[in-house]
Amino acid sequence: MVVDPNAPKPPPDVDVRSYLVADLDTGEVLAAKNAHQRLYPASTLKTLTAITLIPRLDKRALYTAVREDADQIGSRVGIEAGHVYTIEQLFYGLFLSSGNDAAQALANASGGTEVAVRLMNEEAARLGAFDTHAVNTSGLDEPGQLSSAYDLALFARAGMANPDFRRYATTPRYDFPGRNGKTYQIQNGNDLLSEYPGAIGVKNGYTTKARNTLIGAAERNGRRLLVVVMKTDAPSWKKVAKLLDWGFEVGAEVEPVGTLVTPEDVERARQALVAARLATAGPTTHQVASPSAAGVTSIGTPTAVVTAPIASRQVAMLPTLVQRVPLWLWVPGVVFVVLASLRVYTYVRARRRAVASPPA
Repeated sequence: MVVDPNAPKPPPDVDVRSYLVADLDTGEVLAAKNAHQRLYPASTLKTLTAITLIPRLDKRALYTAVREDADQIGSRVGIEAGHVYTIEQLFYGLFLSSGNDAAQALANASGGTEVAVRLMNEEAARLGAFDTHAVNTSGLDEPGQLSSAYDLALFARAGMANPDFRRYATTPRYDFPGRNGKTYQIQNGNDLLSEYPGAIGVKNGYTTKARNTLIGAAERNGRRLLVVVMKTDAPSWKKVAKLLDWGFEVGAEVEPVGTLVTPEDVERARQALVAARLATAGPTTHQVASPSAAGVTSIGTPTAVVTAPIASRQVAMLPTLVQRVPLWLWVPGVVFVVLASLRVYTYVRARRRAVASPPA
C-alpha cells in the first residue's frame, strides 16, 4: 500500500487484492495497493483487445461469424454462425455484454487468435505494461494470462483517448442484430455507469479465478479519475465508488506516489538502455534492448517517484535452458562430475605409471 503519508485522510479500507487510483488526464497515481501484482484480469483484458484492434479494423467492414465464435463459453452477446455483423456491432457486443463470442469474432476478423494475441502483447509492451501477458482476446482464465492494476490503468487511459473506445465503453444499451432482421437490446454490464454520478466507463470482468475485476472512471468538477480493482467480491463497483470519492475529495491535496507511463517514456527508456549497453560493450558489439529492461517511472514511495524493478534487468550469464535447471538437480550433478573426474584422473595416472615402469 503506497500513499502520501501527509494526505488529509487515508484511502478507504476496501477488500480487494489490488487497486490503483490515478488522474486520468495527468497520469499521476494518487494511491495504490499491490499495483504490480500479476493476477488474472478476467474481461478487463478486453480493454487491451479493444485498444489493439480498434485502430486496425474498419468499423464499417462486414464479418461473417463462424462456429468457433458462437461456441465460446462464458458471457456472450449471442453471435450466430453464418450471420453477418459489422465490426462496430462486434465492439458493442465486446463492451456491453462482455461477449466472449464477440471477442473471438474480432480475433478472427483480425487474422485469427494467434495474430490478435501477438498484436495485443506488442501493444502492451509499447504502452509499458510489462506485467501483462495475453493468451486470448476474451480474458477467460488460461495459464499464463496475467495483468496488473497498473497495466489495466494504462490500457484504460489509452482507450479513453480514443473516441470510438469511449463511445463503446459508455453506451448503456444497444440494439444488437438478431434473426430475421430483428434486433434485441443488450445492456452494459458495468454497474458503475448507472450507479455512480459522473461515471464515464470503463470495463467490468469476472471469472472463477480472477473473481471480480473492474476498471472505473468518473468525472467531477472538471477532473477525471481512474480506479482499477482486482480480485474482489461483488459488488465491485461499490469499492471503486469509495476510492473515487476519496480521490475527488482529497486528490488535489496529496502528493502523487507514481505515474502512468506513456509510450514516449517507454521509448526514451529503451533508447537510453541501448546507448548504455553499447557504451559498455564497445562499438563493435550490436545488441537489441527491450524497453522492459530499462525500467520506467512507476509506483514509488510517497516521497519520491522511483523506477519499477523489472525482472529482465538480470544479465544472462548462462543460456536460458541452463538457468531453468532447478537447484536440487545441480547438487547431485556437481557431485557426479567431481567423482567422475577423480576416477578418470586415477585411471590416467595408473596407466602412465604402467607405461613408465613396464614389467621385467
